[in-house]
Amino acid sequence: MMAFICLALAVLVGMPATKGRLGPATAQNAAQHTAKTPRAGPRKRDGATVRGGLMSKLQPSTTVDPLLVAGDIELFAACLSAGLTVHAAATAVARTAEADTQHLWETVSALLGVGVPTESAWDHMKGHAGLEDVAGLVILSGQSGATIAAGCTRICTSLRAEASAHATAKAERAGVFIALPLAVCFLPAFIVLGLAPVVISLGAQLF
Repeated sequence: MMAFICLALAVLVGMPATKGRLGPATAQNAAQHTAKTPRAGPRKRDGATVRGGLMSKLQPSTTVDPLLVAGDIELFAACLSAGLTVHAAATAVARTAEADTQHLWETVSALLGVGVPTESAWDHMKGHAGLEDVAGLVILSGQSGATIAAGCTRICTSLRAEASAHATAKAERAGVFIALPLAVCFLPAFIVLGLAPVVISLGAQLF
């Protein structure tokens, strides 16, 4: 019993001594693991950050209202028809555009303002209905304001026609969904009150 107690005391006394005998190399390695270099970046990403990144990738991209795009293009064409340059017209649209398209026009205005080539300045408009057509029109027109304005008018007409057709299709689908419950309700009543008496009377006459 006494030997066991002495052994336990020896272990307790030896633990701090062992910790104190850490060499300089071991201490330096521990400091390196603890210190954070500028390139180290975040050591750990919590679950909320990971989920937020995944959700941002999974969320579908928002679709801009074609009527808003048509309004921006119409203003752009009006500025060109008034004699403004492409840069000045894009700047004017950027100041009055809605939030969905404002950043696109602001980017075009900023890039053109610092002397970026026209093709590169309008390249980020790709993938946006209507605006992509305007970008191609500006690039191909060679900075001819009249040609751009005429093409923008055609693009606005096409966008508004597309928006009208889409709204009509939505209204027709809504009409079908509204009429479907009524059909489900009236069909049993028609069978019971209209079709069943006829079948019963015919059966009574035959038999």
